[in-house]
Amino acid sequence: MKKFENNKMAMYPINKLFWVMGLPMIISMVLQALYNVVDSIFVTNIKEIGGLANEALTLAFPIQILIIAIGVGTGVGLNTLLSKSLGEKNSERVNKIAGTGIFLSIIIYIIFLIFGIFGSHWFISLFSSNKMVIEMGTSYLRICTCLSFGSIAYTIYERLLQATGKTMYSTIAQISGAVTNIILKINLIQMMN
Repeated sequence: MKKFENNKMAMYPINKLFWVMGLPMIISMVLQALYNVVDSIFVTNIKEIGGLANEALTLAFPIQILIIAIGVGTGVGLNTLLSKSLGEKNSERVNKIAGTGIFLSIIIYIIFLIFGIFGSHWFISLFSSNKMVIEMGTSYLRICTCLSFGSIAYTIYERLLQATGKTMYSTIAQISGAVTNIILKINLIQMMN
């Protein structure tokens, strides 16, 4: 039972919890929203086809948001159950909830993987008749959906960390990913010019 004694959610006053746990969560959400801004800046700087590439990126964006929304929604539900079980000091239920989170992240990924392989072209074609935009949008959407496991798993894992009061770890991971993304894209832009 010692593992329950270090739970910030049970020990800290509400005002302190807001700053210790809330601020890292806010930073994490802002960074997640900035990923698409960085992608837009990157593709707009592609010589000759930047405008079309940005259009393709914009058409794929709703599915990217859907991936994040389902991951966050699932994670919030797991967060609630996990927090309640931690408060009840029910370690057996805590383990089941964490296992369920891993299982759900795999199922969600498989659904988006299938959509990415078979539905990307159809989805982009709904919004554009330009063959180049459809080709670029389909390629980008397939990459986003087929490689979405990291995003889905991270989002669910982040909510599990938040439920245990360890919000700083998820924020550090989010900042690391954002900085790496920005550095890699800046280097790509310089290589292309």
